[in-house]
Amino acid sequence: MTDAPATLRVCMVVHAYYEGDARVRRYAESLAVAGHRVDVLALRDKGKARREDLRGVSVHRLPLSRRRGGTLRYLFEYVWFTLLCGWTLLWRARRYDVVHAHNMPDFLVFAALVPRLFGRVVLLDVHDLMPEVYCSKFKTSVRHPGIWPIRLQEWLSHRFASACCFATERFRQGALARRTVRADRSIAVMNAADTTLFDRQRHPWRGPERPDEFVMLYLGTVSHRHGVDQCVRVLPLAAERVPGIKLVIHAKLSEGEGKPMQELRDLAQQLGVADRVDIRPPLPLQEVPAAMSRASVGVFTPHLDVHIDMALSLKVPEFVAMDVPVLAVRTSIMTSLFAEDEVGMFADGDLAAFADLLARLHAEPAFGRRMAEKARRFTRDHAWENEFAGYMALLERLLQRPLSRSVARS
Repeated sequence: MTDAPATLRVCMVVHAYYEGDARVRRYAESLAVAGHRVDVLALRDKGKARREDLRGVSVHRLPLSRRRGGTLRYLFEYVWFTLLCGWTLLWRARRYDVVHAHNMPDFLVFAALVPRLFGRVVLLDVHDLMPEVYCSKFKTSVRHPGIWPIRLQEWLSHRFASACCFATERFRQGALARRTVRADRSIAVMNAADTTLFDRQRHPWRGPERPDEFVMLYLGTVSHRHGVDQCVRVLPLAAERVPGIKLVIHAKLSEGEGKPMQELRDLAQQLGVADRVDIRPPLPLQEVPAAMSRASVGVFTPHLDVHIDMALSLKVPEFVAMDVPVLAVRTSIMTSLFAEDEVGMFADGDLAAFADLLARLHAEPAFGRRMAEKARRFTRDHAWENEFAGYMALLERLLQRPLSRSVARS
């Protein structure tokens, strides 16, 4: 006789504002839809309640907010948040069946030390490989002595966890090559767009409100690594062939951050395109699909390095899900997931090729429509219900019992 599917008590732990982390929300809400009880320990932004129920998920915000700064500031936040979560979980050690920690940092998984000692399943979700992220920040290699402590905490964290989930297969293969994790204790759970939110039927692509405008849309973090300067630098090259071109930026900012934004404004002023750069406040996740539907093209233009080459921005799958044509820097992760007739690609720094692609999208609207339609293949191949099924199969294997799996279809 087969055991009836069980329900779980799961705690998600993330050093981020819950509302702004699409990956964590996707896990938590899918588990809640499947009938599991989900708590989240997260940062607390100004004006937010300490506890709130959101779409069936109980969000507990701890007394720490996020501020960008130097390495010491990051280290303080990471350590203090890990201690806060560890203290919280100490008194809830037997409450949960699963504690699911999300990096960065990797060592946040040690907040679940006491639940692990009580035999609970502890997962580490690797959004980014930390050694590569810091190699990117400091422009060095993973073999540099300064990166050794980060590699050590990665090894300890991966080994401590019952299993690891990686945001891309490239990340998983990198960890396997470093022998920080075993193949049978790791899976890749792709950053798939939430098509219950990014719904092309509810928000069909319409393009800019003004017919004489051509809108490049960038959403996300603004820093040199993320390459938003390339979107500004291309404007003088493209303006003659695309007269109505403008760049709209919804930047993800934290308290104390602002220098990268000022640098972008200064660059636009120097190039004589300040009137074509529109920097707007960050958008709540629920408002992003409508903003995407009014864009001519979505852009992902990072400067290539060891981390960027293997990291997939979630905004790319979201643009694709919304039928928005995408132009992106050619990276190994992009070429492994998309054909060049699905996403327009150019080499990092090749502004002439970037301008040519923009001009073609403007001159041949059918070219952009064909590209968006072909890119739907990615959304079908990486539908969230398939990714979530792999995650649930891992939990069943670790817990050695069948689980309730029903989830809203993407």
